[in-house]
Formats: sequence, structure tokens, C-alpha cells
Amino acid sequence: MDAMQGVARGGGLRGSAVSRRGDVMAGIPLAVLAGDPITREGARSYFQSCSQVRLLAPGRPSDAEVVAMFTTQVTDETLVSMRRLSAAPSRSRTWIVLSADGISEARMLRAVRYGLVGFVPRAQAGMESVLQAVLDSRKRRAEPPDVLVRSLTDQLRTLRDGLQDAQGPDTARLKEREVAVLKLLAEGCDTAEVSDALGYSERTIKHILAGLMDRLGLRNRAHAIAYAMRSGAL
Repeated sequence: MDAMQGVARGGGLRGSAVSRRGDVMAGIPLAVLAGDPITREGARSYFQSCSQVRLLAPGRPSDAEVVAMFTTQVTDETLVSMRRLSAAPSRSRTWIVLSADGISEARMLRAVRYGLVGFVPRAQAGMESVLQAVLDSRKRRAEPPDVLVRSLTDQLRTLRDGLQDAQGPDTARLKEREVAVLKLLAEGCDTAEVSDALGYSERTIKHILAGLMDRLGLRNRAHAIAYAMRSGAL
């Protein structure tokens, strides 16, 4: 059975105690979805003890600000569950952090559209990394692995070369140094390598990216690279 089978179709009210303003970090309303009961109960037990999140009762994942999904293989049914979460009526978008053995480029592209903001390979990280991705999702910093960002970049470049969207974003909305940073990220550089290449501190690079994503409403670096490609800046 797919890990995401049985995602609720309905919405619900989020906890009024959760604040999204400023740097106030109230416990993030979190739901856990996993087809394997051992994984599900293990994850719930871990998050239950974390003060940074507020674990919701099973059965209403659309009430969550973030859903932590655990599966082995990402299937079409997994993506259907993500789509249902993204379409469920709620006061705010539900973001998804996925932990799986792997995910194809095509499915990653679809998953990002449905609210995926973090991907944690199960073989490479433990629950601490999943928690960090959940916390980072509120600040729009959770990222897919570098190898998948590079794969997505190649695929998006191919799509752009084959079909240019005349109604795409305005390149004027991207600042010169933002384009310089995104070009290096699209080539597979990490933050430290971008810092060395441009002569900025790593903190400045992160500040540039955070400002870009906040100004244009972008979810993560992969989304920012896609935006720049569609605009013709890359």
C-alpha cells in the first residue's frame, strides 16, 4: 500500500495559537503520513517529543502547516495524495517534506507544484534531518538534494529551449547579482562554491536568495532556478 493512501480530502481550521508573523516560532502544526505502521509510529513518537512542532492527531493532514511523508518508492499514487493535500481547502497552503529512497526528475517537478519543499533521502539521514526540513519549510529554505536540483535544471533548460513561454516572468524583476548566484546554482555549485566564485560571504549569498524568494514568492532554490529559466535569465 502506498505510504500516502487515505489522505483526507477535506480541510479544516489550523490551530489559532500558531503564529506566522515575524520570528515567532510557535509549534508548527505537523501531520505524519506513512504506509508502514512501524515508520509511522516511530516518526510520531519522535515528533511528539519535539517542542518545535505540534503533532496533529491522525486522519486530518490537511489541517497541518507541514506534512511529513515517509515512503520507499514515490509512485503516481503518492503524487495524487500530494495533489489532494494541495487542493484541500484550508486557511493557508500545506507544505510537504518527503522522505523516500529516491524520486525521479519528472515526479519531483510535479511534487514541487503540489507543495513539496523538502526531500530527505531515507538512506542518508535520520529523523533529525526530517525535523530540520520541517523547520526550514517555514522559512522557505528546505531544499531538494543538489543532484536532483541539477537534474531538474537540465530538464527545465531542455523545456525552455523547446518552448519559450511568451507570457513568462519579466527578467527585469531579477537583479544582476541574483542572476549571478542562480547561474552558479544551476551549474551545480553549493553555497560555499557560489561564495568563493562571487567573492561574497556565505551569509550574503543566503541573504540574496532569501530576498529573491520572498520578493517573488518562490518556494526554494529549485523554484528560483526554474523562474530564472522561464524568464530567459539563464
